[in-house]
Order: sequence, then C-alpha cells, then structure tokens
Amino acid sequence: MVTTQEQVQDIRQSITELPDTVQYSCFHLEHNGVRINDFIELSDVPGITPESELVLVEDPYTEKEARMHFLRMRELVGVTGPRVDAVQGISAGLSLFDSIKTGDGKAAKDGTAAGIHSMSDYDFDAPVTFDHYLPPPPKVAPKTVRSIALSAWNPPPYHLRQKGHLFYIQVQTLEAETAHITSHVSGFYVNKSTTTTFDPSPKLANNKKVHQHSLLNLLAEISPQFVKEFQALQEFNANRDPLVTFQPTNAIPASPWLVPPPKPPYHIHQPDLARPQETYLTSGTENIDSLRDFNEEFQSTRELPRETVQERVFRERLLSKLFADYTEAAIRGAVSIAKGEVAPLNPTEGRDAQIYVYNNIFFSYGADGVGTFANDGGDEAARVATGKDVLGVKAVNQLDIPGLSTPGTVVVDYLGRRLVAQSIVPGIFKQKEEGQNQIDYGGVEGRDVIATTAAFVPIFEKMSKAMRVKKHNVWDKEGKRHELVASVETKGLLGTDARKYVLDLYRITPLDVDWLEKHWKSGEDENRYPHRMAVLRQELVEGFWKFRMREYVAGEMEKKRKAKGGAEGGAGGVAAKPDGAEV
Repeated sequence: MVTTQEQVQDIRQSITELPDTVQYSCFHLEHNGVRINDFIELSDVPGITPESELVLVEDPYTEKEARMHFLRMRELVGVTGPRVDAVQGISAGLSLFDSIKTGDGKAAKDGTAAGIHSMSDYDFDAPVTFDHYLPPPPKVAPKTVRSIALSAWNPPPYHLRQKGHLFYIQVQTLEAETAHITSHVSGFYVNKSTTTTFDPSPKLANNKKVHQHSLLNLLAEISPQFVKEFQALQEFNANRDPLVTFQPTNAIPASPWLVPPPKPPYHIHQPDLARPQETYLTSGTENIDSLRDFNEEFQSTRELPRETVQERVFRERLLSKLFADYTEAAIRGAVSIAKGEVAPLNPTEGRDAQIYVYNNIFFSYGADGVGTFANDGGDEAARVATGKDVLGVKAVNQLDIPGLSTPGTVVVDYLGRRLVAQSIVPGIFKQKEEGQNQIDYGGVEGRDVIATTAAFVPIFEKMSKAMRVKKHNVWDKEGKRHELVASVETKGLLGTDARKYVLDLYRITPLDVDWLEKHWKSGEDENRYPHRMAVLRQELVEGFWKFRMREYVAGEMEKKRKAKGGAEGGAGGVAAKPDGAEV
C-alpha cells in the first residue's frame, strides 16, 4: 500500500530493495495498460484511485541496464570482494558497523539481553583502552557461488551485437561446475561456450533453454545449492543493521582514526575476478557515463519547483545526492592530479599557477600562483581565501536566492597541497573581445578595473541585504567612482547559459580591522601575522546586526512610551494615590 503523494521513482526503489522483488531492476509500472512516468507523483497518474493496482512489466535490457543489473546481483549474492578505495580512506564507515550497535548478537544465558553493547558496563575508572570500541572479528557470510565475473570472450562481436548480445558472464557454482551465460536484451541464458571454445548459442537442459529475465532467477535454476545458501544469506543480512548492507548513497562514510588492526581476520584480501572489471561495469567501454556536466546538474536542480513540501523534499534529496557525487568526483580528480596522472592546461606556467580539467571539473592550486594576494600574505593568504570561499558559497546556497547561481566548490588537501575543485561555469574560458571585461560585476583586476553591469544590481542587492552589506563607493586606478552593492572582491559573471553566477566569495564579511592593526605589520617582521585574510565570521556579523536591531527597537519603544506618557499627562494631569504618590 502506498499513498498518492509518493513519487513513482520511490516506488521503483522500494521494489528493487524488497526481499521478494530484489530480482527486478529493469522494468516499468503500468496503470490500466498505460506506462507511468517514473518522475511524477502517483496523484498525477490519470484515473488512479485508492483501489487501483500497478502492474510491473519487465523491459528489454540495454547494455547499461544489463551492467547495472549484473553489479547489483553480485552484491545481492554476496560475492563482491573487499574494495580497495583510495577515496574513502582506511576503514571507511566504521561507525556503520552493526557490531558497534548490537554487539555480537548472542542472547545472554538468562535471556534478558539480546546482545552486549560496546558501551555496556563501562568503567570510567578503568585504565584507558581502545579494545572496547573496536569491532569484533567479522562473521563469515554464507557463500552462494564460488565466483561470478565477466568472461574472457567479451566484448561480443558486431554480428552478435546485432542479435542482441550485450556481454558474457562466467559463473562457478557451489557444485564446482562452470557455466557461461549470455547477457541478452531479453535477459540471461546459459550458452555452450567453454574456456577454450566460443559458442554463444543457447544450451539445452532437459530439452529446454535455460533462460530468465533476471540473473538471480537463472542462478537459482542452474545451481540447486544456490537457493538454499541464498536464503541463508538473506537471513544473515536481516540480522544486521540496514546501513551495513545498504549504505546511504548521498553521504561519504567517515574515515575514523580508530581502526581495526591490519591483520586477519579483520582484513582478508579475497580474490575477485570482477574487482578490476568494475570500472567497465560502471562506466562502459568508452567511459562516457562518468563524464557529467556537474554545473548544469547543479543549476537545473536548484531551479526545480519548490512550492509544495513534496517538491522541496524532492529537490533537497537530489541536491544532497549531487553534492555527495560531486565531492567524490572532486576527491578522485585531486588525488590523480597530486599523483601527476593529469596533464595541466598550461604546462609552461609555474606549478602553483597550473590549472587542470578532469571529469568536467576545474582544478587549481590553493596558492598565490599569479600574485593575486601578493600584498595580503601570498600563499598563506591564498590558502585561507580558498577555505573562506567555500564558506561563502555555503552561505549563498543557504540563502537560496532565485536567479543567483554558484559553482560547485570543494577544497581538497592531499599530500601537503591544497587543490580547489570547481564546476566549470559556461563561458568562463571564453576570450572576450578587446575592450570587454572577463567579469561583468565587481573588481576585474583587484581594484584597478571595476565592472558594474546593471543587470546584476537587483540580484546582488538581495544577496547583500541578507548578508548585511550596504552600498558603498569604490574608486578604480583612474580615480573613477563606482557604486557597488557587494564587496569589490565578489564577482559576477554572466554565463553563456544566460545564468548569473557569483564567484570569489571569500570576502563576504568585513576584515577584522582591530586584529590586523594589532598583529599585521608590513615588511618582514617575523612576529607578524602571516596574512591579511583575517575576516569576521558570518555568525558575528549576524549577531552584531541582531544586537543593534534590539537596541534600535528598544530605543523606538522608549520614545513611544515617553510620547504616550507625555500625551496622557498633558490631557488629564497627574493622578494621585491615596498616600499622595504619583503614578
């Protein structure tokens, strides 16, 4: 039973996760024989009523759908070996281990407790030891098949692709038999191939073809022991925390400093033929699936409707998932650049000034490579400015001003270097004609050249008002006065997609003048503060505004009270109590 306020996509996700329907991944839902769009609410389906039934219809596979189905089935049958991930760190997601929450899962002898919690009976006076918090050795899950991976006969020849062949799988069952399976647009079937002979035609068993739309059902048909062990595996997973089996896809697991010792049985490097094949299974032969236009995804997601609660929830859910994907992609790109695996766009420049583009993400070093912060502290100021820029982007995103766009921004510290990853704003690399500025609003080259495009004033006024910044005058190198509604360091750029972008948000709050006067000194004084990027925190500016607002309101209330008291005194004189005291 579902409500009409649910998204069809959420129902699809529930179907793929329910124990009775895990075998379905490539399907669509129909109502009264008409296919339902996956991206609408049930209430938008024509003719739907509380008594209506939705019909699940299996779809033909594409190569991408077949690859995703194969990856999912590998996880369901428990044959995926431990992944060696350079992004998530050591023992990523240790806080998700069910042993931290439920203990060893064994009931006490008296039957009063279902398990021993890691913090139960903790003695605060005992000597410090971390063994209580480390998870116990992991239990071995039931084994359903010996191995399942791509066959050496991949990829299919072109004449077989025309017949619907997508790729070939090799399975070794618990009965020690090797089966070669063809992934077809219609599903999966056992073929006649061997390790030395290629024959993708269907193999007959009891005078019939062994064919199923789901790979899970096909494994159950060719391996009797698979059914028994798969049921035991489901019962094993049912006793674990759901987050251990299905980790959240919109968050990056923590990499704690407290980790189990790197020795058996905590860490066992199991053989897995499909582990080096996962890049192909995830992204395809041409690796096109991984090339995403993150900037367009960010902006189009922010432009989604947000009038109703359901629309806001759907929008925030997509943004949360997109932020997690972008952060992971930025980390992978930064690690590749730090290892020297990505060529810079300007190899003739100095290292600090080199820029990179990887996976449609623009990378630059958090250092003063071109002398922008020469008078503010050089590399020290540039490093701090990148961190302040992220906080500024976060503040503008929280304001959620319609029509104002920000690039996706992530700062990655790796191997002692700071890299700034930003989604590519359309038109930022476009060469302007002579006499035109690269920036449409704000300081183009520090304060030497200042642009003031009128189209940016209304939307920047909304941002500045929310951040308590008032209009002010700025003079360029020629002495010409310009009125800006935002900090001169904050820049506005009109992208080729007609969107208005705000860049360089590291100075959305004023400098801490008092601190700089005390600790910043020009010259080479060793005791001076290393940079001039000491800016006030947004919380302090907001708190100061509230303090002054309270003072203003209290003053106005006092004026009204005195005016009211004077008017009453002038009209009726002064009343007196029986004892003669004035009121």
